[in-house]
Amino acid sequence: MIQKILVISDTHCHSIKQLPQKIIEEIENAEIIVHLGDYISLNLVNELKAKKLFYGVHGNMDSYDVKAILPSNFIVNIEGYQIGLIHPPEGGPSFGIAKNLVRRFERKVDAIIYGHTHKAEISKLGDVLLINPGTATGRFPSHSKTYITINVSKELCPQIFKI
Repeated sequence: MIQKILVISDTHCHSIKQLPQKIIEEIENAEIIVHLGDYISLNLVNELKAKKLFYGVHGNMDSYDVKAILPSNFIVNIEGYQIGLIHPPEGGPSFGIAKNLVRRFERKVDAIIYGHTHKAEISKLGDVLLINPGTATGRFPSHSKTYITINVSKELCPQIFKI
């Protein structure tokens, strides 16, 4: 049984070495890594894939080589939970993003994990859990460095961490 998922997004870096030390430690403690796009480097994707079971989507800032190997969105089944992953790849304003994200998935999902806004958030829209880890590297000064871990048991238990 999966116990811990590390969720990061909007890292905007070329290597694991450029991630905050706390996230590097969390990578070692997690069983699954989920990254929601804007890596900016295929090297980072490959490094994360080499570390743990990895699920990822590309973002609007990613290079063509990243977009060539990662989808814009998909649904993964983790311990019976249907979880939609998306950046969204077209970017754009975050106003009204929750409703737009739910519409993007044809099948019913238990949760949607998404990036792009650089703002960590855990909320619900109807019966869909919405999880955004924010930005792992605080690329823009107005956003804190954040990530999320999800403990999986009888329910999905996400928690935001500020670095």
